[in-house]
Amino acid sequence: MKIMAIDYGDARTGFAISDRSEFLASPIGTVPERNAERLADKAAQTAAEYGAGEIIVGLPINMNGTEGPRAEKCRAFAELLKERTDLPVRMWDERSTTVTAHNILNETNVRGKARKAVVDTVAATIILEGYLEYRRKKAMLKKVHKKAGIAFLCVMAALAVLAGRIAWINYNHGDAYSKAVLDHQTYTSTTIPYKRGQILTSNGNILAYSERVYNLILDPKLVLSDEKYKEPTLNALVQCFGLNRQELEQTLAVKKDSQYERLAMGLTSDEIADFKALVADTKNNPNIKGVWFENSYVRKYPFSTMACDVVGFASAANGGELGLESYYDDELSGTDGVSYSYVNDNLDVQETTKDAVDGNNIVTTIDYNVQRIIEKHIAAYNEEKPSSATAVLVMNPNNGEVLGMASYPYFDLNNPRSLESSYSQEQLATMSDEDMTNSLYKIWRNYCVSETFEPGSTFKPFTVASGLEEGVTYDGDVFYCNGYEEIGGYTIRCHVYNKTGKHGDITLEQALMQSCNPAMMDIAARLGGVKFAQYQRLFGFGSKTGIDLPSEENGIIKKSDMSETDVATNAFGQNINVTMIQMGAAFSSLINGGNYYQPHIVKRIEKDTGEVVKTFEPTLVRQTVTASTSQLLRKYLKSTVDDGLAKKAGVTGYSIGGKTGTAQKGKREDLKWIVSFIGFAPVDNPQVMVYVLIDEPDGTTGTSGTTSDTLILSHDILEELLPYMNIFKDAEAEPVDAADSEDENTVGITVPNTNVQDSTSATP
Repeated sequence: MKIMAIDYGDARTGFAISDRSEFLASPIGTVPERNAERLADKAAQTAAEYGAGEIIVGLPINMNGTEGPRAEKCRAFAELLKERTDLPVRMWDERSTTVTAHNILNETNVRGKARKAVVDTVAATIILEGYLEYRRKKAMLKKVHKKAGIAFLCVMAALAVLAGRIAWINYNHGDAYSKAVLDHQTYTSTTIPYKRGQILTSNGNILAYSERVYNLILDPKLVLSDEKYKEPTLNALVQCFGLNRQELEQTLAVKKDSQYERLAMGLTSDEIADFKALVADTKNNPNIKGVWFENSYVRKYPFSTMACDVVGFASAANGGELGLESYYDDELSGTDGVSYSYVNDNLDVQETTKDAVDGNNIVTTIDYNVQRIIEKHIAAYNEEKPSSATAVLVMNPNNGEVLGMASYPYFDLNNPRSLESSYSQEQLATMSDEDMTNSLYKIWRNYCVSETFEPGSTFKPFTVASGLEEGVTYDGDVFYCNGYEEIGGYTIRCHVYNKTGKHGDITLEQALMQSCNPAMMDIAARLGGVKFAQYQRLFGFGSKTGIDLPSEENGIIKKSDMSETDVATNAFGQNINVTMIQMGAAFSSLINGGNYYQPHIVKRIEKDTGEVVKTFEPTLVRQTVTASTSQLLRKYLKSTVDDGLAKKAGVTGYSIGGKTGTAQKGKREDLKWIVSFIGFAPVDNPQVMVYVLIDEPDGTTGTSGTTSDTLILSHDILEELLPYMNIFKDAEAEPVDAADSEDENTVGITVPNTNVQDSTSATP
């Protein structure tokens, strides 16, 4: 008869079922259900599905034998179950069962997320094993009573046969029997851990992998079962692992009935080789007993800090906790196997093994050399001028693939909870636990997807594109810049106000080249708030891109009922919040002919054998602009690098287009700046998009509101990146002369009128 056991819980309930011989107890699963009525219905249905002839409900009796509120709930649930089935429903003492289940899971390194899913069904299995053992003993007693009248000689003959059989088992299968029997139980199971999948670059470089290690386990009960085992076993442990003999003696004395004591964790195959060699030499070392090795895995990151906030990290307890490790946790995770050992009717040890299923590998779009180049130059810049944050995004503008993504400061993936690379020992000594936690989350934060900011003038190409698409402006259109405009009761100034005062007459192309605010405000006014807001949404601002990374932010845009001032300030990238990945995806559509592709960072998922499970093809989301508008924007942006305010980003021999931006962060009076450059190459056929951002350059306030640093950093990255990507020179080979180039600079602009919306916060 099959018997079903239930470990009833307020939130989760575990189920287990026996075989028809009532010998093996197997877990069914865990049901997340808080309503007792619905749970009773599910329990009755499960019993019917598995053909159970009896149901056992665990009764959590207190250690002193009394029953508390928990026991009352279990009895009430049993009564509900009796109403829904004709099967016998019995209560069974389960005191300490859940604790035992947790201990077992601790010993097998079952991680937290998985533990929640299995701890209750493990507890149910333990309950069922106890009840089956009780039934076996009861049945045995009945048989004994029936045979009480058999002659003494027959009994002695049977005992003699049994003794001979036991001697034979001990001689031929003693070791196997010892491993199978735990504390007089006839059935045991051992978890076989799965291997977490790898994370690789598109070039095949391994960014994350799992290394097999071994936990050293001692069985004190077996060691003490024969006096000849103790000394050679302890000597071997001391010799091979350097363990303290006195501590080992104490463990044997205190834990004499235990069969599982973990002595060491995370040992490599080299570290256990000597011990295994001793054990294998049975001629000289026949009495080393009660020591075995538990398989486990530890996560390794061979490049330490490379792509740290993209890759993320995983722990043995909780799985993926950041980045790709978290987003693709289900793919990277596998399924534990299990080895069952039991004694059959002939008292032979039988083993059945269900192999573990390893996790899948994920192949990213990250190019190892692209990532190496951008991280190298970010580190070099911050070594000279430490910033609050420096971030770089490199994309293929024609398919949405992220080729490189990095944000400084970096952290060591092999030791992700260390702050020593970012803070001095003196600083760490004064930090509270909350301070440390907040600091960790700050360095773990992926700036490219999780940080929002005002883009400043890098937003102006979108304003120009919107105007061209709607026909409110056109190539060759001329604007007049007076240095400021009066809008909505505010005086909004151009960034040249304190320099040259005004731009005067300026063409549409020149307006982008010279980053003219009034020209942008004029275009946005012609569009109107409703239409301008529609184009912002069309370019993807205000909503997530859907990139396959966790913690992506939406950004903030105004609704269609924008005020006159909102329209004006949004035109040059102020009073709007975006993310770098939003800007990268939208900008790519401006330069590739108008195709908006969903950005993605994983190319394919494959098994360890190389078999492809899933391929991620480029996803064309929508059309943002026409090919003619895209062509004009590329021309304007090339002029911005060749002859405009972005000359320092130019690389000799290459046609490069792009736009700079300077924006304030926080309160306007704080004078904290974010400077950036977004560019592409080659101009006629863009193959790469690069977005460089420096948050609080030089780690100062009020003195770094220029784009010079970001342009130099962009130049250094592009100079090394373009040849690597086989992007050939397509421009005049004359050296780029940026010596007399003007930087976008908002520092020093003051507004005497208190009702002034100062453009210095987000313009050039």
